[in-house]
Amino acid sequence: MVRSLGLVVGAVAVVLLLTLRPQGQEVRVVDYRAALAAARPGAPFPLVAPVGLGDGWRATSAYYDPAGGGRTGGATWHVGFLTPGGQYAGFEQSNGGAADVLRQVLKQPSDEGRTAAVARRTWEQWTDDRSDHRALVLGTGSGVALVVDGSAGWSELERLAAALRPAR
Repeated sequence: MVRSLGLVVGAVAVVLLLTLRPQGQEVRVVDYRAALAAARPGAPFPLVAPVGLGDGWRATSAYYDPAGGGRTGGATWHVGFLTPGGQYAGFEQSNGGAADVLRQVLKQPSDEGRTAAVARRTWEQWTDDRSDHRALVLGTGSGVALVVDGSAGWSELERLAAALRPAR
């Protein structure tokens, strides 16, 4: 009986060693261009996409929510990246208003009272009082808000903001 139990335990150990993988080692890369192509025809505003970010930026999430899921009060376009520095950076574009989008990406938004000049536009800097996340906010005046956010540092968030262009 002890030998049989030993064989079963040994077999289970082998299966576990072959199937378990360390957490956080693999990044699932997505093609945000496919989501962009599907979203563009029905979007109520011109969508943006990054241009020239470089190979170190890997898209890990992308979606278009035409109803904003009730969270932003409007349509929402999102793309998230793993930066070359190994941090998260993403952007949300919505016609639901900057304040609503900001509340979605930061748990407790706090206005830093500072701005950043990126690509000849002035972005407001916001932080989260309860985490290491930060955000750059651009209210375009056209009723469409653009928020670049994440755990990445200000320089990587500004790099992403500078790369955003109207999608073609």
